[in-house]
Amino acid sequence: MKLLMFCLMPFLFASQAWAHINIEQITGNTMGTTYTIQLRLQDTPATKQEIKAQVEQELESVNASLSVYRKDSEISEFNLNDTGRAIAVSERLWDVLQVSKRVSRQTYGALDVTLGPVIEFWGFGVKPRALQGKDRGQLELARSKTGMDGFTLDSQAVTKVIRGLEINPSAVAKGYGVDRVAEVLDGAGVVNYLVEIGGEVRTRGVGVRGRDWRVAVTRPQKFSLEIQELINLKGISMATSGNYVNYIRSDDRRLSHIIDPETGIPVENSVLSATVLHPRCAVADGFATAMMVLSVERSMQVADELGLAVMLIEQTSSGLKTHFSDAIFPYLINGE
Repeated sequence: MKLLMFCLMPFLFASQAWAHINIEQITGNTMGTTYTIQLRLQDTPATKQEIKAQVEQELESVNASLSVYRKDSEISEFNLNDTGRAIAVSERLWDVLQVSKRVSRQTYGALDVTLGPVIEFWGFGVKPRALQGKDRGQLELARSKTGMDGFTLDSQAVTKVIRGLEINPSAVAKGYGVDRVAEVLDGAGVVNYLVEIGGEVRTRGVGVRGRDWRVAVTRPQKFSLEIQELINLKGISMATSGNYVNYIRSDDRRLSHIIDPETGIPVENSVLSATVLHPRCAVADGFATAMMVLSVERSMQVADELGLAVMLIEQTSSGLKTHFSDAIFPYLINGE
C-alpha cells in the first residue's frame, strides 16, 4: 500500500504458472508498486520484449495522466488550474473521472476522489507527514475544498466548481492501469493472461494446464500470506482494499489511510478488507475502496442492488467474520 495504492496485496496463486512451458511472465515497476503479467505467447506473433515495451509505454501514459506524485502530470496540472474554466482532458483522465462519478453515486458518496486536501491533512498524500500542530479548523478548511459535486464533466472537458478542489484518483488508478494493460494484450492478440498491479487483477482465458486463473485473498493481517479465500477468476477483474497495512499512529490511535468523505476523518469501523469482482478493474477498485467506508449492511445492500460479487472481512468481538454477496459464490473455490 504505497503511493497510488490504497489496497490489500492478494497473493497470486497460479500453481507456479510462470515455470510452465506455455506461460511466460513479465514484471516491472509502476505507480509506486510492481506489476506482473502472466501470459501465453503462443497465441500472438508479438515477442515477449515487444509486449513488455508496449505495456511500459501504456503504463507511462497512465502515470503521466493520473499520478499526483508527478508535478508535470495531467492531474497535477489540472489541480493547479483556476475554478470555473472548462479544461479538455485526455481519454484516460476522462474515463477515470466518469467511473469515479458513477461509483460515488452508487455508493451514496462513499467514494470521493476529491479528498486530496484532506488526504494531505492526514499525511497520506504527497507532502511529508506532519500532524503536529494541526487542528479541527484546518481540517474543516481542507474539507471545504472537497466534494464530488465540486467538478462537472461535459464533452470531454472538466470544470471545477469549488475553488481549491484537488482530485486524487488513487482509489481507481491502479485498477484503471490494469484495464489499460489488458487492452494492450488484447490488441497484441494475447487471449490467455493475468494482469496484476499492486494486488489488483484482471484475467482472460486460462492459465497453466488450461485451468482457470485462481487468485488467493490473504487474511487481513499485516504481512500475512495465509489464504482467506481462493477465488476462481475467469474473464473478470478483482480488487481488494484493506485498512490494516497503510496507517499511522497518533495519540495511541491507529489512523487508517481510508478517509470517510462524510466526516473527513479516517474510517473507524469493523471492516478490515473488501474484495469486489467486476469486468472492469477500475470499477472493482472504486467499489472496494467505497465499501471500506460503508457499513457491512450498507455494502451488502449495494452489492445486492447492483448484482456485485463482493466479499467483506469484518473484525468482531469473537474474531474474523466473512460476508459474501450472492453474486460471488460462483467464483469461490471450496475444499480444493
